[in-house]
Amino acid sequence: MSAIAHCWWSTWEWLARPVHYRAVRALHVAAETKDRDRLRSLLTPNVSVVVDSGRGDPSGVRVVHGISDAAVMLEHGFARKHGIQVTEQSVNNQAGLIISRAGAPIASVAVDFTGRLVSVVWVRLDPVEQRHWNSVYA
Repeated sequence: MSAIAHCWWSTWEWLARPVHYRAVRALHVAAETKDRDRLRSLLTPNVSVVVDSGRGDPSGVRVVHGISDAAVMLEHGFARKHGIQVTEQSVNNQAGLIISRAGAPIASVAVDFTGRLVSVVWVRLDPVEQRHWNSVYA
């Protein structure tokens, strides 16, 4: 990547960051409250939800495509359940969500965008592998 392209991309990410955090909040609230119309309006037509079990093999990865299937999966994943908390915070230095049980993380959710719409939702299970998801190593 050229220096100019890198500079432009870095500037775009900095400018878009607050918009993406608001969009992740809207996604979370719409899925949690089962507001299907609002949820669908936040997704690109070809949205994908990728769930990685963290087992390290391809059989542990599940992918759904399209607004209808993605909406059902997101509603199920973000539904209010006793003892489960979904919080908005950075995941890999981008807008995301952490799903916790009794204060221990059980999944991280990163969100990719095309413009202002959600294009891919990445769900990573296995909290042992996530201990350093926001760490920066020199």
